[in-house]
Amino acid sequence: MDNAGHPFLKGVIEGFYGRPWSQQQRLELLGWMQALELNTYLYCPKDDLKHRALWRDCYTTDELQGLRELIEACRDRGIEFLYGIAPGLTIRYSVDGEMELLRARFRQLVEAGCRSFAILFDDIPDEMAEVDRAAFGSLAKAQCETANTIFNEQLAKRDGRLIFCPTPYCQRMADDQHGGADYLGEVGRHLANGIDIFWTGPEIISREITVESLVALQNAVRRKPVLWDNLHANDYDMTRLFLGPYSGRPLGLREQVAGFMINPNCEFEANFVALKTLASYLGATGSWSSRDACGEALAAWLPRFSTVGEDSVTLDDLTLLCDAFYLPHENGELAEQLYDDVRWIVTQSPGDWGERQDRLRKRIRQVVGLARKLTEVHRRELFYAFNRQVWELREELELIEQFMEWKRAGGDTATKPFHSGNYLPGTCRGGLVRRLQQLISFRADGSLVPADE
Repeated sequence: MDNAGHPFLKGVIEGFYGRPWSQQQRLELLGWMQALELNTYLYCPKDDLKHRALWRDCYTTDELQGLRELIEACRDRGIEFLYGIAPGLTIRYSVDGEMELLRARFRQLVEAGCRSFAILFDDIPDEMAEVDRAAFGSLAKAQCETANTIFNEQLAKRDGRLIFCPTPYCQRMADDQHGGADYLGEVGRHLANGIDIFWTGPEIISREITVESLVALQNAVRRKPVLWDNLHANDYDMTRLFLGPYSGRPLGLREQVAGFMINPNCEFEANFVALKTLASYLGATGSWSSRDACGEALAAWLPRFSTVGEDSVTLDDLTLLCDAFYLPHENGELAEQLYDDVRWIVTQSPGDWGERQDRLRKRIRQVVGLARKLTEVHRRELFYAFNRQVWELREELELIEQFMEWKRAGGDTATKPFHSGNYLPGTCRGGLVRRLQQLISFRADGSLVPADE
């Protein structure tokens, strides 16, 4: 099993779909990473046109200068800069001119000081032009030979690193034979020793990743993978944020990979907890609790929420914010409690509400207060990152509070439906997407059914 003696990767991927981070945000990220002893930054924002759509075009002088500054900033902080390119949507593997254009891009970045790269064949159709199939026989072989050529010509002699992202980059895709029936096996046989491979786990966004699953993967690809972890990615649902801790990865997983790289929230300011808990996980000895690590990260994050007024954001506020926007597959403890209280109050008579009603009212007031406090934080990017989600939560909770009062006053949906003048059809929960969501519902087992079933 060959990973060519390269350093263990610990870091961050700017690899999401959406508006890329600013140069100032990237430099701030590098400061966070240095303090957390994270050693790798991969630049591959999907909406840098020259990363993907215009991969054939070299950067202009001005564009390249920004990348030079970033490469130098990484070097100054002891962080490895990787540049990612994704030619897979349009490349013709058998056309010599295509390979020369790819070489030119790599040469340009090497001359700018970059020595490590990623070549990404993710999120593309598993189809080939007939001329390519005739030349290579399979998509996997075409991609491997492309990567091998670049690695052998431009990187191996410089001790540079290349990471290959396969077309089926999670187990579900591989099981569905995306890319071909034996795609991963072919990668294992044809990809040059010394080239690493990205993997996201059983799913694109994996709740858990087991040691056993990665041992099986290693047998196929003949090397330890670098984990491209989308646990905190939110580019597939921009209405959500993921502020919870790195979790669902046992400590033993660290022995089965060549590195951990997280591809986090599009909103830069939303990623403090993800980075800090990743660093905590990577440095842990003995037992490790993601919830404890989350609490430590929130305490360290709190000073960034200083406000212009005397009514500051508290650690309890920040814990509630984190729990309300926790992780893709779960809510945090306070959010679960809030949900259970609302469900009980909506379904039970007021006489059975007990202490739940007072606890819920307290949480509603806290959310209302937090929405106001966020408008007064000095760091405006924090406000812009969280305002929409917190405001929507506030609106829903205030609607629930109105429903509580209506129900306490004797309201009965069977005789007189509940109405609110502030929440009208179209202006509340409106728009085409919300209407479409109401037509098909998820069951607890993940099956989808028409909403009237």
